[in-house]
Amino acid sequence: MKSEPLLHEALRLLQSNKAAEGQRVLEELLLESPNNIKAHELLVQLAFNKKDLSLAEKHLALLHKIAPTLEKYITPLIEVYCHQSRWLDVASLYLKQASFQKNTPTLLFNYAYYMKLAGKFDIAIEYYSKVLDLGIRDEYEVFLNIANIYSENLSEPDKAIEILNKAIDKYPNQDSLLYNLANIYEQRGNKKQALASFQAAFSKNPKNFDALARQADIHQVKDKSEHLIIQMTEAYHCDIISDNAKINIAYALGKSHDDCGEYDLAFQFYQQANTLDQKTLPLYKPRKYEEYINNIISTFTKSWMDSFTLSNAKEINEPPIFICGMFRSGSTLCEQILSGHSKISIGGEQEYFQRTIANSNKDFPNEFIDHLSSNKTILLEEYLAEINKFRKNGAQLTDKRPDNFLYLGVIKALMPRAKIVWTTRSLLDNCLSVFFLRLGASMSYATKLEHTIHFYQQQVKLMKHWQTIFGEDIYQFNYDELIKEPKNNVEALLSFLGLPWENNCLNFHEVENHVKTASVWQVRQPLYTKSSGRWMNYHQQLKKLALV
Repeated sequence: MKSEPLLHEALRLLQSNKAAEGQRVLEELLLESPNNIKAHELLVQLAFNKKDLSLAEKHLALLHKIAPTLEKYITPLIEVYCHQSRWLDVASLYLKQASFQKNTPTLLFNYAYYMKLAGKFDIAIEYYSKVLDLGIRDEYEVFLNIANIYSENLSEPDKAIEILNKAIDKYPNQDSLLYNLANIYEQRGNKKQALASFQAAFSKNPKNFDALARQADIHQVKDKSEHLIIQMTEAYHCDIISDNAKINIAYALGKSHDDCGEYDLAFQFYQQANTLDQKTLPLYKPRKYEEYINNIISTFTKSWMDSFTLSNAKEINEPPIFICGMFRSGSTLCEQILSGHSKISIGGEQEYFQRTIANSNKDFPNEFIDHLSSNKTILLEEYLAEINKFRKNGAQLTDKRPDNFLYLGVIKALMPRAKIVWTTRSLLDNCLSVFFLRLGASMSYATKLEHTIHFYQQQVKLMKHWQTIFGEDIYQFNYDELIKEPKNNVEALLSFLGLPWENNCLNFHEVENHVKTASVWQVRQPLYTKSSGRWMNYHQQLKKLALV
C-alpha cells in the first residue's frame, strides 16, 4: 500500500503552498483508499482555505458517511449547507442524528426549525409538538416558534395569539412571549394591545431594549422631552446595551425625533444606526449587483420567454396579481387598497420564489433556467398549493413581495397570464424611507444612501427590461400620483386588473386584516400627503452628502 507515502507527499506540497499539486496527490490517494479519513480531512481544510464550498461539501459528506455520528464532521457540513440556504439538507442531517440518538428533543427542535425555513410548515409544527411531548429546557421557545409559523406563514394570527397567551399563563415572567404577542397585535392593527404588550415585556425585563425601541414604532412623539425619548436616550448611552439593541434604539430615536420635527437630530440618529448596522451586514458591492441585474436581463430575453411559453402550453386561468418594486415604494398600501375589494383575497409577502431559488442550489439565473425547464410543473404546483391557502371564496389572490421584481422571468414563465403591479415612488423619498428602517442581511444596500440610490436605479433598469417583454401585463402604480388623485389612480388600477369600482377600496384603512410589513401603521390610516416630498425635511443633510 502506498497510502502513507502519498499522504506525506501531499502534506509536503500543501506546506510548501502548492495547493493544486497537493490536491491532486490526495485525490490520487483516495482512488486507491476511498475511506482514508486523513486525506478527506486535508481536502476539507484545503477547500475552506480557498473558499471552495463545493469541494468542502463533497468531502464532508463522505466523512459523514464514513462516521455518521461524529460531531466534528456534522457541524461544518451544516455550516456549508446554511451558507447556501439549503435548509432541507440541514434538516435531514438533524433528523438523521435524531435516529441515532433516540428521544433527543434538541435534535428534533433543530429539525423543525429548519423545516420551517424550508417552507414545510405543517411538518415543522408536527415536530415542535413532538418536542413538547418529550420535554425540553426553555420550552417557551417552542411555543414561540409554533406561534410564529401560524402568524407569519399560515396567516392564522388568532391561533398564534391563543398559543402565546397559554404560554404566558405558564411562563408569566418570560418577556420574549410578551414581545412576540405585541408583534402580532401590531400586525393586526391593535395599537392599544401592542403598546401595552411591548411595555409589559420591557417591564418584565428592563434589559429588553428592543421592547423599548418598538414602542416608538407605535407611539407618535409630539415633543423631544417626552419620557419615551428620555428612556431611549438613557438606554442608548448605557454600558450594558448590546450592539444589536443599540442599533434598534438608534433607529427608534431617529423615528421619534422625526415625529416631533427635530429633523437634524433625527438624521444624526439614523446615520448612527446605519453606521453601526453596516458592521453587522455583508458588504453591498454595486458593480457585482449590476452584473447580477445584467445577467438576468441577458438570460430572460423575449425570444427565451417566447420559446419557453410555446413549449409549455399549460396555463392557469386566474394566477395571482403580483405586486412588486422597490422596498418602501407603496406595495403594502397597494395591496391594502385591493383588500377592500370584494373579489380580492390578499396573500401578503409570499416567500416561495426567493426561498425555492435559494434552496435549489442552482446559480440564478444561469443554472436555474434549466432547473425551471425540467421542474416547471412541480414548481407551479408547489407555489399554487402555498398561496391558495389564502384564497377566500374563489376570489382573486395577490402576492406582494417587493423583491419579486428579480424573479418576474420565472413567474411569467410559469404563469404567462399573470399581471404585475409595479409600485413606484420618487427616488429621494423612497431611498430615505429605506434608510430610516433597519432591514436584513439581504438588503445590505440600505445602510448607505448612495447604495440605496444605486439599488433603486438597478431595480428601475430591470423593470424597464420586463416592460419591453411583458408591457401590457405590467401596470405602474405611483405613490405620489395616488396621493394627489386617489380615486382616479385606484380606478385605473382596478381597470388594469379587470375589476369593477368599489368604494371600499378607498376605505382600505378600515379593513381588519394581518399586515406584516414596516408599513403596518401607515395602511391603518387614510391617505395622507406628509410622506410625499418628505425628503425636503432633510434637504440640508442631503445637500451635505451631495445627494441634492
